[in-house]
Amino acid sequence: MPHQKEKIYLNALNLAFQDNFLQLAAILKPYPSYAQAWRKISSLQHIPLSPQQAWEKLEKSKIKFVLPSEKEYPFLLKEISVPPRGLYYQGNFFPEMIPLAVVGTRKISNYGKTVAKKIVQELVRYNFIIVSGLAEGVDTIAHQTALKNGGRTIAILGSGLDNIYPASNQKLAQQIIQMGAVVSEYPLGTLPHRSNFPCRNRIISGLSWGTLVIEAPIKSGALITANFALEQNREVFAIPGPVFQLNSQGTNRLIQEGAKLVININDILKELNIPPSLPIKKQLSFLKKKEKD
Repeated sequence: MPHQKEKIYLNALNLAFQDNFLQLAAILKPYPSYAQAWRKISSLQHIPLSPQQAWEKLEKSKIKFVLPSEKEYPFLLKEISVPPRGLYYQGNFFPEMIPLAVVGTRKISNYGKTVAKKIVQELVRYNFIIVSGLAEGVDTIAHQTALKNGGRTIAILGSGLDNIYPASNQKLAQQIIQMGAVVSEYPLGTLPHRSNFPCRNRIISGLSWGTLVIEAPIKSGALITANFALEQNREVFAIPGPVFQLNSQGTNRLIQEGAKLVININDILKELNIPPSLPIKKQLSFLKKKEKD
């Protein structure tokens, strides 16, 4: 396996620098391979870590690790400006399906719950795989609704796969693994630090053809995700809401600034140029063709 050696050393580097990925990115620049970078760094610093032992722990935990050069790595994610050097995951990405991000506030209202359940239920019927962040509120509702309706969903974490956050969603994470994937760029042992989540959000949008914001205040992680989507030249969708509600200020602002106002599934299909009558199995190939055109 030509990638195996590089994955073993990248995992070791991730573990050694899990608290400072920016420093690791700078350190890696001069080296043509992760193996060479590891040899140099480990000779300068005392790192009580064996790359092979760390890899065996990963395998024992049944966690897969994929590089951008491998076919399993999501092709949309390769196109963003700073794709993850590698992805840790459990489950399956289901590349034959259409990934769409569904995000929003942790403090979801009854209105938001009703809308999220309705929209996600419709998305599942049209072969979309729901991408979100496993957070409380909109994310949790999106994942749960996808599963409840026989759909598939992907959860992107801001921590290692052995530190599910919030802890109340551990059972949900296990359910997602059976019907989708739980994913992180962070190695085992990484705690859910607040600085990790903006970086996590670029993966949520980067993995998806578009990002749908259900409810969000002006200052929120969901709007950070929407901004990443715009930078990545992906579609941004937003659900309108009452003008005096804090949870609707962010989504209404997005609509003012050009996001697609969404009332039902047809608004999303239209923006992605997917004919509603197109057989479900042909939708992704149609979308790829339009992207090339």
